[in-house]
Amino acid sequence: MLICLVVALLALAGAAISALSRAAQDSRSLARDLAAPGKGITMQRISYAALILLMLGVTSGLLGGL
Repeated sequence: MLICLVVALLALAGAAISALSRAAQDSRSLARDLAAPGKGITMQRISYAALILLMLGVTSGLLGGL
């Protein structure tokens, strides 16, 4: 039983580390794409910023009611 618990904890730790490394890679590539000027993606940047603000407002309860 103890061995199963250790194996499950190791699997969860591995999944968490994998997810964090994937998120770091994605954030680096996103930062590279956002830092590249001249691609004509100003509207996309504005929409991403608006989406983040909307998500923060909804999750905090400021938008959409309590």
